[in-house]
Amino acid sequence: MAQARLEKDGTYRGDLACRWCEALIDQGGRRKPRRYCNGWHRTKSYVANCFVAVLGIFS
Repeated sequence: MAQARLEKDGTYRGDLACRWCEALIDQGGRRKPRRYCNGWHRTKSYVANCFVAVLGIFS
């Protein structure tokens, strides 16, 4: 897995893996690292986490 580095100017350089599909995302000098390759993967992750929370309540 690749690793992004925090530079002295506060930007991230390098690649990070998407939290949903593990595709590498180039950070390209962003101040806040991208954790998902697109908005759909962010939504899928949120829905999955909510589903697990609801199952935990009713188990």
